[in-house]
Amino acid sequence: MVTNKRKVICIASIVAVLLVGLIGYRIYANLAANKERAGKVSQGRIVTVEVSKVERRDITPIITYSASLEPVWQADISSKIDGRIDSLHVEEGDYVQEGSIIAVLDTNELLAQVIQAEGNLLSSQASLEQAEQDLRRTEALAGQGAISLQALDAARSKRDLSTGQVRSAQGNLTLLKARLDNANILAPRSGVIIKRHMQSGFFAKAGSPIVTIADINSLLAKTSIGEGQINEISVGNTVKIRVDAIPDKDFSGTITRISPAAALPARTFTADVTIPNSEGILKAGMFAKVSSTAPIHKNIIAIPEGALVMREDQKTTFVVKADNKVEQRVLKVGFVGGGWAEVIEGLSEGERIVTSGQNKLKDGSSISLTKAAEGGV
Repeated sequence: MVTNKRKVICIASIVAVLLVGLIGYRIYANLAANKERAGKVSQGRIVTVEVSKVERRDITPIITYSASLEPVWQADISSKIDGRIDSLHVEEGDYVQEGSIIAVLDTNELLAQVIQAEGNLLSSQASLEQAEQDLRRTEALAGQGAISLQALDAARSKRDLSTGQVRSAQGNLTLLKARLDNANILAPRSGVIIKRHMQSGFFAKAGSPIVTIADINSLLAKTSIGEGQINEISVGNTVKIRVDAIPDKDFSGTITRISPAAALPARTFTADVTIPNSEGILKAGMFAKVSSTAPIHKNIIAIPEGALVMREDQKTTFVVKADNKVEQRVLKVGFVGGGWAEVIEGLSEGERIVTSGQNKLKDGSSISLTKAAEGGV
């Protein structure tokens, strides 16, 4: 009985699998047939488009790229030692001169340690002085043969030990005084306090930032430039900067650095633009657009930017053949902007391309020209 049930279940499973497979095949076949019919209909339909001849012209590329403004220099200022902040002398937005005191740590414990170290040094120096006197007496007695050489060696060892103790005490005192000096936290260079991380009374661990200082007399616009445009700019070029927050004013800057290697996988290069900001109008963190004028591309093949059609990751255009059918041709494109696209490979002067209506076309589609186009091409 059990065996018969298993047979029935097995047969039912096989039938279900076959049905699912048959249904899937029919769906795939219908989709493929519909796609083929749509392609034939599209190829058989005549699409009205606008065309133009491929010509040579001069283009002045203007490269525009986005950037975020940041200080040319900024640093987190921290304490070299652990300690509680006794007083903090700055607020966010304050301008500080190089070497000015930003904060002072509580020094009571350090002062006590310094006094103790000074006492240890005096004690060590006294022990050394006594050891040197004992050594001189021992050497005199040894010269008269009144004491053994072993006693002389012991006196010398005592002198050397006292000398080491003095040097150790001097080093410890120097270290504590340096720590005491480090309780005054100084500005390493002039700048503006752009962030305060702690307040008076906080316990500051060595290396933990207390404030952040930035030099905003000049700002830096860092931007990424594609490999197709990297040869259009060079260090020293003057560029124009527009900031969304200040729409009625243009700023100028200078390209000061271009990275020597591309960042993968995007294959982009980082360029630094230095912007004078002596008036303090610009603020770090603002969004900016940088425009750079490249050398003129003379007598090049150029097509309207709207004639470009993306196919996957390739730039193409529809070329009109003699039988009024179109060929979708892959192009190698240089500069694109200002309404024009520079064609490096893929087109010849005098060929006709579709400039409007290409969204209805496929490779091999038949076309007819608009009346305006028939008169002008």
